[in-house]
Amino acid sequence: MNVAEVDPLIESMYQWSDVSGVLLMGIIGGTIARQRGYDIIGFFFIALFSALGGGMIRDVLINQGTVAAMSQPEYLILAFTGALIARFFYFKGKTWEYVQVHGDAVVSGLWAATGTVKGVTYGLPILPCIMMGVFTATGGSMIRDIVTGRVPAVFGGNQPTVIPAVACAIIVIGGHHLGFMAVSMVVGPVVSILLSLLGYWGNWRVSAHSEWAPLNDTASQIAVLARRAEGKSREVGRRFEPARLRSWRHRQMEKALQRRIQAEVDRGVSRSDAEANAEEFLEEFNADFPADLHMPTAQQETVQDDSDESNFGVDLSGDSYDDYGEDTALRQREYREMLDQILADDEATDLLVAKLMKKYDQRD
Repeated sequence: MNVAEVDPLIESMYQWSDVSGVLLMGIIGGTIARQRGYDIIGFFFIALFSALGGGMIRDVLINQGTVAAMSQPEYLILAFTGALIARFFYFKGKTWEYVQVHGDAVVSGLWAATGTVKGVTYGLPILPCIMMGVFTATGGSMIRDIVTGRVPAVFGGNQPTVIPAVACAIIVIGGHHLGFMAVSMVVGPVVSILLSLLGYWGNWRVSAHSEWAPLNDTASQIAVLARRAEGKSREVGRRFEPARLRSWRHRQMEKALQRRIQAEVDRGVSRSDAEANAEEFLEEFNADFPADLHMPTAQQETVQDDSDESNFGVDLSGDSYDDYGEDTALRQREYREMLDQILADDEATDLLVAKLMKKYDQRD
């Protein structure tokens, strides 16, 4: 890394932050290799990925000179030393878990700062500088998890690691722009470490709820509101439907009922029985499909006044023939057109009444 333009204090902090974490992460990587049952080669590789993977990703993306882990031999030496320590000493138990968690928090905070400083040093924009800090802090664990056949822990449902790194990077970038880089190199890692430890002791988890989709939920709510508005508009349309058309439907149905009564009388049924059958049919029909369900009282009276040919109180405003499943304006319009075509033909109307009466007879 070219640090000629960086303050000597910042340079020393960068060097110390880098190398102090390599040994510890090498030990952690070697311990994971032991848990997975790897041989010494596995120890070396997992320690290498854990200790140097994030820095290598950072340097490859910045693409300015040789990767630091390859140009400075102390990095590889410390990573392999950590692997050997983990091979000769079996770290396990609750105490080791605490050491690992706290050590990982400290190293991640320091590496988030050093990665951000390197991005700033090479003049990267703000967002890439933040990404350099995040990759340096978490890249090694991601590579280690992938190599060992696990889903990277930073992908959600686990303790937050990226969020503390982002917080550290933002503080470092802010300190750079305000002229307090050295201070931010201390404050940034401290904030990151505290957030990581609070996440551990507070059992914080980054949500990974796969069904959470606020835009989909909003779209569903809008669709429900649209259907309600559509229903209201159809209701208003029915209320303002021409009274003459409703009266015509009313008269057509009443004529069909009168023909039905006369046909039964011609077959030898007494008129009183035929009218009683018709009345019973109307009661059943209106109980299932109340014609005045959405009709104001004034309109009901208007239709009643328009019907002088019988004493049957039928009103075909169209509400009784709403479609039973697909509640769309197009379906309703097509259905009403089909109903009007049937009512315009006496034979078709008689057939409709006969089928309806047969249905109610079968139900009884």
